[in-house]
Order: sequence, then C-alpha cells, then structure tokens
Amino acid sequence: MRSLLLPVVSFTLGLAASAIADHTISPLKLHEKRTHIPAGWTRVRKHDPSASIPLRFALTQSNIQDIETLLYDVSHPDSSNYGKHWSPGQIAAKFAPSTESFETVHAWLIESGVEPHRVKLSPTKGWLEVTSTVEEAESLLNAEYHVYDHETGTKHVG
Repeated sequence: MRSLLLPVVSFTLGLAASAIADHTISPLKLHEKRTHIPAGWTRVRKHDPSASIPLRFALTQSNIQDIETLLYDVSHPDSSNYGKHWSPGQIAAKFAPSTESFETVHAWLIESGVEPHRVKLSPTKGWLEVTSTVEEAESLLNAEYHVYDHETGTKHVG
C-alpha cells in the first residue's frame, strides 16, 4: 500500500511545491481534483488520521532550460565534449534548486507547523521530505486521504 502512495503523493506535492516556490508564500491553490474513482476501485473508508505517510515536495530545478544543449554537447560526435558524460554529482550540482526555492518551501512547511528537525533535504537536493501523519498531511494540503480497494485485492491510499 505504501509503495503505491509515494508516486501519487510525490507528483501532487511536486505540483504544489512548484506553485509555492516563488517570492511569497501564497494561499493554497487547487491544482487537481479527482471526483471519479477508476474502474475496479472502491473507496472503503477515510484513512486512519494517526497513520504515518511520507511526503515529498519537489523543488523547482535550476538551469533546466540548458538540458538539451548540454545533452547534445556530450552526445554529438563533432563536439569536443563528446563522450565526456557527467557524473551524478555534476548533474545534481548543475540542476540543483536555488537557495530561494529551498527556503520558500522550507519556510512554508515550518510556518504550517512542521517541526524543523522533521524536514529533510534529499541527497540530490531536489526534494524536501517529511514523514507525516495523515491528519497533519490533510491539514497541510487541504486534502482528504482515503483507503481504496481494487478488485484484485490490492489496497491503495489516496
């Protein structure tokens, strides 16, 4: 159940983090609302408010507009950089979010009641991660979490 939750939450929170990572902390904005339950799934109940869930907030990357040029630079045979592939560290450094992006999302989390010691920056510096209760996540994101059953027996939280 937890493995299915992470991609959905990551995508949704990535959109939310992108929207708030500007110069000011703005009120929440609805980015997506799903009212239709997909075929084969049934909403069973609200999720336990005390259950623990991982939240990941994607930070806006820097220099993303340069990615195509940089890829061609190392992959075109006529380039002097042909075959000089970048290390994961070089990639992370080039596209790391700005300090402002980090500080904006971090401040929003702290001002929303998340204790600073619970907010972790991912090794690639592209995400802020928080382990939260369902109750806290619902308050933070103005959302509701439910448990769904699939006709195959799979459970999912969303």
